[in-house]
Amino acid sequence: MPDNRHTNKCFAGTEQTPRPSQPFLLPFVVLFSVTILAQLVSLAYGRVDGGRSFGSIVLPSLLFLSVITLPSIGLGLVLGRQIGLGEPRFAGRQSGEPGWFRKARGDASLACILGVAVGGLLLLIRQLSAPYLPPEIPAYGHRGVIGGLAASFGAAVAEEVWFRLGLMTLMIWCAARLLKDRTPRPTAVWTIIVFSSVAFGMAHLPQLISYGAGSPFAIGGTVIGNTVVGILYGWCYWKMGLFAAMIAHFSVDVVIHVLPAFAQ
Repeated sequence: MPDNRHTNKCFAGTEQTPRPSQPFLLPFVVLFSVTILAQLVSLAYGRVDGGRSFGSIVLPSLLFLSVITLPSIGLGLVLGRQIGLGEPRFAGRQSGEPGWFRKARGDASLACILGVAVGGLLLLIRQLSAPYLPPEIPAYGHRGVIGGLAASFGAAVAEEVWFRLGLMTLMIWCAARLLKDRTPRPTAVWTIIVFSSVAFGMAHLPQLISYGAGSPFAIGGTVIGNTVVGILYGWCYWKMGLFAAMIAHFSVDVVIHVLPAFAQ
């Protein structure tokens, strides 16, 4: 769990003893590079639309991804350190914190277990609701095993950087400033987790509409399902950090996008 004792300063304006500055450039470069790589892998192997070559979409994709990724990482790292959010295990490794690897392994294990459980539940719900879904909506596993893995990797990295490190951190920081809190209040954090998760769910609607499967039932199911998993990812980010949120996201996506591909 992120240690809220790492809060940089009290928003009420009282002075605190300065603490050693944490590295910024290395985590920034690593997160940006991994996010871009994950998205390019997803574009290369996870696409279902073969109408355009991969080479023709690389440059526009890089430009678009950079526009949303750079500020997400920058704001997330700078503001997150003031309110105890970010990636505490990476920071622990950089500062030589004893037991950082054991803690990281424990976080990853818990996030993986929760992700598999929630993914299994979503898979079951999808099977039960199949008769009510429009035929245009793709079945789980439609990308195949490799494509499913690529899409899962791309979404787990990029969407957690954008929605958790970027959006969620910014909203919690603003709430802490507004309420003049040294440490974000749990009620405020939960409210923001839910709100950002609804936004996460709605962000998946353009893809659904692109399939021509925008029935009311499909729209409602998409928003609700992604809101539920978004709450899981938000909780993991709040309590364990960005890496745990990525692990939970990847675990959910592997269950719903990769496992069904073996049965096709």
